Amino acid sequence: MPSQTSIIQSIYDERSHNYDTSHHGALAEAYIRTAAPREGESVLDLACGTGLVSFPTKQAVGKSGLVVGIDISPGMLGVARHKAQQTGSDVIFLQHDISDLTGIGLESLLPCGEEGFDLITCAAALVLLPDPGRAVKGWMQWLKPGGRMVTDVAARDVHVPSRTFKKISGDLGVQLVWDESWVQGECSLRELLEGAGLGVKTVFLTESLQDRVYNASDAEDVFEKAVASPMFRNFGDSRVRNEAKRLFVERFVEEAGAEGVLVDEAKMYMAVAYKQSRGFCCQ
Repeated sequence: MPSQTSIIQSIYDERSHNYDTSHHGALAEAYIRTAAPREGESVLDLACGTGLVSFPTKQAVGKSGLVVGIDISPGMLGVARHKAQQTGSDVIFLQHDISDLTGIGLESLLPCGEEGFDLITCAAALVLLPDPGRAVKGWMQWLKPGGRMVTDVAARDVHVPSRTFKKISGDLGVQLVWDESWVQGECSLRELLEGAGLGVKTVFLTESLQDRVYNASDAEDVFEKAVASPMFRNFGDSRVRNEAKRLFVERFVEEAGAEGVLVDEAKMYMAVAYKQSRGFCCQ
């Protein structure tokens, strides 16, 4: 049986060719506004994907700054490196599992005398990790005292196809390929970061990054498009497909209610945290 890591890698390899057309571009813009990278800073962009956060961050830190992007997917990194070639960007891209950064040699990339990175970002990836709390605790060693970390998780039950599949997963014995069961609200992200030893400056709900309106009559089409994508393909497996479709349509129409409409808003819980040090006060 393939490992969770290899499943995630293959999913994002497949998504790489059209990833930039999703709401993740708007999410990257929110990251830049929230993280506010500054001239000369060193930044570690985890789960960097196609570089949607990495490239504007490099523009912000300038020639004297450093941006290192790490991702598990060679497909996503291929897109990012092609962009770098086309634009002349000197973002450093590395392929590695962000769950464990040991042995990757990050210390050799940091400017001489630096204790760590000024900023670590990780967009749209925490729920993909087998143990996000342990991962964040490991990342913290690469953050200099007083350094910032910005990360997020999708707000609870905001994505219509995802929440519908989640409702029927137990009946089918099929699970989503990510684990968002620990996300109950903004407090969950705060608790995760504080549990890893970080101070938390703020956790907030973003504005909707992408809106979509579904009609009840769209249910079958939504199912077909979803199971054709790598994120939900396991629900289209021949052993469960017919029952999955029946249950999906049933729940979808039920939730649409008398008005026959469902509104999908891509909202995230986003956090700004920092590595605490004696005498340091988050600004």
